[in-house]
Amino acid sequence: MTEIYFTRHGQTVWNLTKRLQGSANSELTEEGIERAKILSERLKAIDLDCIYTSPIKRAYETALILKGNKDIDVICEEGLRELSFGEYEGHTEEELLKEGRGQEIAKIFNGEMDVKCPKGETLEELYKRVGIALDNILAKSDNKKILIVSHGMALKAIVNYFRKDKGFYKEIMGQVTLSKVISDNGQFKFEFINDGSHFNEEIKCGW
Repeated sequence: MTEIYFTRHGQTVWNLTKRLQGSANSELTEEGIERAKILSERLKAIDLDCIYTSPIKRAYETALILKGNKDIDVICEEGLRELSFGEYEGHTEEELLKEGRGQEIAKIFNGEMDVKCPKGETLEELYKRVGIALDNILAKSDNKKILIVSHGMALKAIVNYFRKDKGFYKEIMGQVTLSKVISDNGQFKFEFINDGSHFNEEIKCGW
């Protein structure tokens, strides 16, 4: 049996202005850092064996905060990167629409799998690479407790993987909330999802 925990990186400067980040990066805000530290306190009670993270700076820095004083590896996994928004990264949807561009964004956020931004990725491509990454991670994690740190759209792909393709997961994960899945003989069971109880916020139950 494997215990898989996963979370989203802390708040960034671009999150505050609703700019598309994708494969680009924006620095963590002070609030993002502080809330990651709160989750790190919660994780002290969990005997993690390893942390897997997207290599993008905002996720990697969040992973290091969550590691705290644990003597465990923090491993960058390319497949956990955020969906690429290509030429639209660094812009807001509102800015793009004013320029007559950006119509793809709403379609992507609504789960249209074959739509992509100029020089970006489709959801189908994202789901495929995330699935390969999770296959590799789980193959090395039998009977372990692991934490995955990733991004908003990539986490939708992660949830889809564990739900075994039940369709596009619409909910966006809160930053540094916590979700947990049990993997046992190829079967996955959610214990909780998007749980912000460490912030005294609503707990959302899984399936």
